[in-house]
Amino acid sequence: MKTLTEQKTYNAGQKVGPGKYVCIDCGKELTLDKSEQDLRKCPSCACEEYQCFPMTHIRPDIKTPEDAKNPPKRGKSNM
Repeated sequence: MKTLTEQKTYNAGQKVGPGKYVCIDCGKELTLDKSEQDLRKCPSCACEEYQCFPMTHIRPDIKTPEDAKNPPKRGKSNM
C-alpha cells in the first residue's frame, strides 16, 4: 500500500504531466509545465528513471489538470 508521501517513478520516454521530476541517480531536477511531454534521459548522467513530484508540490494553487494547463494568476498582476 502506498502512503501519501511515497512518490511515483517514471522512465525516460514516457509521456508525463506537469511537475518536478528528480533523477534517482544524481538528483538533477527537471520541471515540466506542459501536459503530455516526453520525459527525456537525465542531461547530467543519462539515467532513465525519475521520481515524480506533481505540480501541486511546486504551486499549491494548482489543483486540477485544467489549472496546470491554465495556471491561476498569482499576485496582483492583471496579465
